Amino acid sequence: MSPTRIIELARIIVDSTQTVDEYFTARNIASPSFGIHGSSTIIIQPEVPEVAVAHAAVIDATKELHSLMLGPTALLMNNGLNDVLGLHAIYQYKIASTFPVDEEASFKQISAACGLNEPDLRRLLRHAMTNHIFREPRDGVVAHSASSRLLIENPLINDFVGILCEERFPAAARTIDALKKYGSPKDPAQTGFFLGHNTNKGLYDKLQQRQKRSRRFAGTISAFASKIPLEPLRSGFDWGSLRNATIVDVGGGHGPVSIGLAETFPDLKFIVQDLPDVVEGAPVGFPAEVEGRVSFMIYNFLEVQPIKGARVYFFRAVFHNWPDEYRIKILRNQIPALGHGTHLIINESCLNRTESLPAFMQKRRRYGPISQLSHSR
Repeated sequence: MSPTRIIELARIIVDSTQTVDEYFTARNIASPSFGIHGSSTIIIQPEVPEVAVAHAAVIDATKELHSLMLGPTALLMNNGLNDVLGLHAIYQYKIASTFPVDEEASFKQISAACGLNEPDLRRLLRHAMTNHIFREPRDGVVAHSASSRLLIENPLINDFVGILCEERFPAAARTIDALKKYGSPKDPAQTGFFLGHNTNKGLYDKLQQRQKRSRRFAGTISAFASKIPLEPLRSGFDWGSLRNATIVDVGGGHGPVSIGLAETFPDLKFIVQDLPDVVEGAPVGFPAEVEGRVSFMIYNFLEVQPIKGARVYFFRAVFHNWPDEYRIKILRNQIPALGHGTHLIINESCLNRTESLPAFMQKRRRYGPISQLSHSR
């Protein structure tokens, strides 16, 4: 008699976890933990693909086994909405910052420090604890976990949570209403963001009216962009042949791509263009090897390109956030600047059929298109 699916999954989990655990042990990497000193990320080096495969297998198998054990009814009724609600309360009331990482506090003390009434605080935090955000070592006593520690010590993660809860969540809640009202929107102002934020503007126009929100958004996106590997961009185009050329990085945020390319190609100069709040929040200092070769300029790519005759106009992760009509407008705005031999380079993620990928990676690749459906199309 062949084993049932749940037994197959259990064996996959045991065998694959053993492989990952041996990798951690051999490299003296601490085992994953929810404790305050637990590692914030799990990184498997690319030179050991068999461990990466095992790691993905554990994540996939545990998710499938969890879903099977819940059953179809409970799976449909699993309320992730409350997860975001609790996270929003933690962010908005700055609960993680109400007591030091290595100390404990009572619900009463936290309530007094953050301003949220104690009964609701208790309700929200105990729900968050089921997601390993904070913990309750003794009745009525709260301690930090690895995740709550990150909200204090990592501004990038804290800002990302703010964007999730205060920009994306209201937009997602009204996305279906927008689809019913507008059909296939032709404008960023015809989206869930438009309805959820009670505005007549799209995401980027609205953010420009709120400096704090705009800087939070720009800084977070740029920081995450800096963690995306430059390959195959670095080797996929003959940058070295351009010699002393100027590269215009359109919508380049805080310039992580330009800085990375400048470090590799010492003869190139880069102009990073973005909106005012983004440029104002850009880094002041640069690595010594790129000093003087990377500069920032305020520019809205919905207007005509002011820099004429550059060798390259470069767009990385720009067009996926705009409807087709706007993509065409952005490109047309570059035409007056183009000359003989000018390169216009578009660097975007492309979705293909993902059945060969582990399920959790398939889901991750679908995050972007779903988010864009709610705020930009």
